[in-house]
Amino acid sequence: MKDQFPYVQCSHCGTIQQLDPPEDMASYYPKAYYSFSGLSYSSLHVRLMKQFRFWLYLKSGMSFLKPIYGSWLDRLGAGKRDTIADIGCGNGQLLYELYASGYRHLSGFDPFIKDSVQVSRSLHIYKKNLFDIGSTFDVIMLHHAFEHMKDPDAAFGKIAGLLNPSGRLLIRVPVADGEAWSVFRENWVQLDAPRHYFIPSLAAMKILAERHGLELFHIDFDSTAFQFWGSKKYQEGQTLHGKNDLHSSAAVDAWELESKAKSLNALSRGDQAAFYFRKI
Repeated sequence: MKDQFPYVQCSHCGTIQQLDPPEDMASYYPKAYYSFSGLSYSSLHVRLMKQFRFWLYLKSGMSFLKPIYGSWLDRLGAGKRDTIADIGCGNGQLLYELYASGYRHLSGFDPFIKDSVQVSRSLHIYKKNLFDIGSTFDVIMLHHAFEHMKDPDAAFGKIAGLLNPSGRLLIRVPVADGEAWSVFRENWVQLDAPRHYFIPSLAAMKILAERHGLELFHIDFDSTAFQFWGSKKYQEGQTLHGKNDLHSSAAVDAWELESKAKSLNALSRGDQAAFYFRKI
């Protein structure tokens, strides 16, 4: 849209934060926003196949059977009897895949979806703001949702308060420590202005954990080639999801970009990470 939104970077912890965000943020979440696409349902036959695949993965540990959420659930120690919440869940597709794999106590929350929906007795998606959630959970996940919350300290405190004793929390966010921020600056695709109120640093996530009684017990960098090709589109004045392709100067082989992303992840220099917490 080529609008300008000023950000500042904290000299103490390195967090990037928006100075004067728009009052009405809903207009920046159009109907075509990627997380609001229709929920993709599976037939009973397919759900049974997914449950069997997941059971086989748990029994065998064979990596080729592991679904995209397998690593997250493993690290969180999430059992099928646990109450699990996805905050900022969009259309709820991730929760639906957990449901299809046999999980039965699932809740999703997102203030920008059109309506609340009961997918099944085991899965409810609520049109609800974080601060209106009243239940507590064994496991809470936020997949690229935390940075969409205006007050990170208050939001983190609320999330910590929603955890049951011995509860576990996963927050996946872009991070200010990545090489992409240093290279692309205002064209870094994960700034996503103005939807991202802030981009935390590793130091900031540690500060929040200590302040609100959680232990940060693991960090996984999980950045992808998106940090390169998305940012290069912005550098060349293109819209992210427009019909225009990258100019030849930016059309780098996809395999090389993914390889570079993996190398940066290994150096803790990727542009996004998964933070795992537990209640002390």
